[in-house]
Amino acid sequence: MLNLKEATELLMNQGITANEQVVIRWILDGKLKAKRTKNLNIDYFIKPSDLAAFILQKQIEDRCSQFGVDYQDWEKTFYENKKLKQENEELKTMVRLEQTKVRGLKRMLQAEYALADSPPLTYAALLGLDMDADKELIKREFKKLLKGLHPDRGGDERLFRVFYDHYSKAK
Repeated sequence: MLNLKEATELLMNQGITANEQVVIRWILDGKLKAKRTKNLNIDYFIKPSDLAAFILQKQIEDRCSQFGVDYQDWEKTFYENKKLKQENEELKTMVRLEQTKVRGLKRMLQAEYALADSPPLTYAALLGLDMDADKELIKREFKKLLKGLHPDRGGDERLFRVFYDHYSKAK
């Protein structure tokens, strides 16, 4: 336990106060915890831990007024900045993924454009015939293919429809 004079001396060394009267006023205002002595003299006992907490509080207040920043607001801002940095990293990752998708789509379009420049697909080429095959040969090959693809003979109905449409157009 420290008496009033010792506490005032420590506060003076820290540059917090200049006299004992200010310390007494802090005690009476409840800013600094202290117990009165049993003697009738106006003297107080102060716990070192209470004095250390008071000194820290005063130093924080001094720094806040010196730099114009409230400590609680600063701490809140610090954690908000930390959260924003994490969100920024997540957004950067999402942007990288989207850029990868765009690059893939560009490659697909380039490949599609390259295929579009190739000669048009003919029915003869589709059926594996020579380019100079006559229409009757193309019709016969379509009929053979349609017989094999017919759903009643175990073929695929969708493929049958596609090739039947092509056969109808070839007629």
